[in-house]
Amino acid sequence: MYRSLRGLLEWRLRPGLRRMLYFGVALRAAAAACGAMGTCLSGCAWMSFEISLEFALSLSAAAALGLAFLLSAVFLRGRAALAALLLLWSWAGLALSAGHLPSFTDAPARIEAVLLFAPLNMLFLASIAETVFWSRIGLVLGALITVQTFAAWVLPAEFWDAVWRIERMPARYVGELFRARTLPPPGLSMMIGLLGASLALGRGYLRRDVVLYGVAIAALAAGWIGYGLLLGVSVDPALMMAGVGLAVAASWASYRMAFLDALTQLPGRRMLDERMARLGRRWAVAMIDVDHFKKFNDSHGHDVGDDVLRMVAAKLRKHFGSDAYRFGGEEFAVLFAGRSDRDATARCEVFREDVAGHEMVVRSVVREGKGKRGAGKSKRHKTVSVTVSIGIAQRTARRRRPEVVLKAADVSLYDAKKAGRNRVIEHSRDG
Repeated sequence: MYRSLRGLLEWRLRPGLRRMLYFGVALRAAAAACGAMGTCLSGCAWMSFEISLEFALSLSAAAALGLAFLLSAVFLRGRAALAALLLLWSWAGLALSAGHLPSFTDAPARIEAVLLFAPLNMLFLASIAETVFWSRIGLVLGALITVQTFAAWVLPAEFWDAVWRIERMPARYVGELFRARTLPPPGLSMMIGLLGASLALGRGYLRRDVVLYGVAIAALAAGWIGYGLLLGVSVDPALMMAGVGLAVAASWASYRMAFLDALTQLPGRRMLDERMARLGRRWAVAMIDVDHFKKFNDSHGHDVGDDVLRMVAAKLRKHFGSDAYRFGGEEFAVLFAGRSDRDATARCEVFREDVAGHEMVVRSVVREGKGKRGAGKSKRHKTVSVTVSIGIAQRTARRRRPEVVLKAADVSLYDAKKAGRNRVIEHSRDG
């Protein structure tokens, strides 16, 4: 009795306790970091002034970019991490020029480094393949961005005067001492930023990679810096939006990898387990299996088999929405929160009939003729259809744990296959 009660408490409380523990550790680490930063800043003579709104906005942009870098690095999204690192160095250059940080280099050199290298590096990041920041390639790229930034900061003024032989661009970050210096045109950085954003958007759309959408936002922010300086407005909101975009993109990509099935785009087994752990007392589950799927795969090929799974998944989204899950292989599951097994049976019957009435066109290439010259190819179209078997079980007083209900639904699915397939069978409430 004691062991069963302890097991039940652990099963119920363990996910929540883990989340509370993780949140507490993260909160404690954030508080320690803020305390250390406050202690460090309060000891600096250059922090004796009153914190202004502009300074707070600048720190918010740095915090957003730092969070984006940490999340992207932890979630193994190298491009997003490198983009956040690049914008962090850009923010540091602008903050140094504005006097928010102690200065040790020439202000125009920092501005020119940001305007030139930030959009170019974003264009490069939009064109490379995904990598892990902690891998050898990721660390080398991060080191190159860092070394490149510091090298550009310490370049002498004569170097930039030789590079940019144009009329000076007014910038509020440049002091009176450097008014005679030349700066690169804002149109050049904006044009490179737009090119990088277009490349990232196109590749993201073709590859269905949400991380590239975040890189596109970062490229736009890098290109906007020049115009922000020209107009005399703060570029910190653009950097903040880029940090938020990169953080959201990296988090969403990791969520999709962890919880969504790549083939059918349905939530997977992990999401099903999480959902069942939060259900109340009244719910039912249906286990769905494609009939004769292995034989169908062997006869028509794995590509056609994948098309069948996508078709079944599309029907599941049509009839059940976000309550449908990919259980594994050719098996699917549907949750019915707040419903009985009889309600689930009625809805599953409609779904079963819809799948059985759907006809798929299978294309096969047939060789005709003899010899090399007479041989030809012709495409033949064949119409096929598939059926599904469904087993349903409801949570009862004797079946309280989700794995027990799933087992009962699986037994009903086995009974449906033994009874001839292409049917729905409910599990007895007393069983």
